[in-house]
Amino acid sequence: MTNATTPAKPGVKMTIEVYTVSRYGVVSPPRATVSVPHNYEPVLEPINTGFGPCQCPSHRQAGAAR
Repeated sequence: MTNATTPAKPGVKMTIEVYTVSRYGVVSPPRATVSVPHNYEPVLEPINTGFGPCQCPSHRQAGAAR
């Protein structure tokens, strides 16, 4: 594989090609190709995004001993 397997398309910032490699090192042809345009802006998550309460047995009940 090389860094530039195909010429860059106009207006494309990045191209990702997905390959499969066997346990013996045999590389398959690309399974998928994804192009990211220059004007693409991902949706940003709010900074206050948090995780729910821990669900492990030690923390399921308030005040449980650790």
